[in-house]
Amino acid sequence: MAADLVSTPLARGRKVTAETLTVAPAVLGQPLAEPWRRLAAMLVDLAAIGVLSFLSRPFLGLGTGLLLLVLLGNAPAAPVALRTFRWIARGLGLVVLLLAALALGHGSFLRAPQLKLDALTGRAPSAAMAQTVPVSPQASWAELRTASGRLQEQVDQLKDELRAREAAGASWLNQARAFTGALGVTFGWSGLYFTLLVGGWNGRTLGKLLLGTRVVRINGAPLTFFDAFIRNGGYVAGLAMGLIGFLKLLWEPNRQTVEDRIAGTVVIRSA
Repeated sequence: MAADLVSTPLARGRKVTAETLTVAPAVLGQPLAEPWRRLAAMLVDLAAIGVLSFLSRPFLGLGTGLLLLVLLGNAPAAPVALRTFRWIARGLGLVVLLLAALALGHGSFLRAPQLKLDALTGRAPSAAMAQTVPVSPQASWAELRTASGRLQEQVDQLKDELRAREAAGASWLNQARAFTGALGVTFGWSGLYFTLLVGGWNGRTLGKLLLGTRVVRINGAPLTFFDAFIRNGGYVAGLAMGLIGFLKLLWEPNRQTVEDRIAGTVVIRSA
């Protein structure tokens, strides 16, 4: 097999490089973070994410817009395709920031204490639907006439609410609320937290700072927002593997969990 690889003519385009396959001398010999330290840091981070989740969804939209602005970096020598996607992401980020700011200016800073499905659509709950008109089986004619009048009022109120929702469906404010609400379902605070902090804080989160650990790339390259984004995706893979991907740090020589394998990183003790 090796002889076949050597004798194969060079193909045009990209070739295998050692950039992502070797360990940088600066990383070799660094002390790895202990499993208990990594677990404690994760618990602190999950608590921080829980606190952030009390903020209203427009704040999540602001964070997502910021992420889109910085996700693909600023390298001037990047390939044309990457530079194209970078400007598309930046344009989308500006739109998200605008919509989130618009929604934030017409709502509270904290989300409602209970889950409401109307938050996903930007619609207020129906007052008419919450009303009931009880009618006793032994009701008199007068009681029946009163109940009939209340039912007619409820029908008229429902018609008015339906007209108002149809009129509001095209408003920018309603669309902004719906969009920022959808961000909370599709991405969430955990994605923003682990991407923006790890990428912008030299491999640290609040938990890693308190526990004295840091994420570094094994090839010694600086950790970017995109690296942190890819590593955050590894958490989803770890959950899909039934937590086995996280438990690998107990027997892997370099204590690399599934997110570390995906992103080419290790977690070390920081000075």
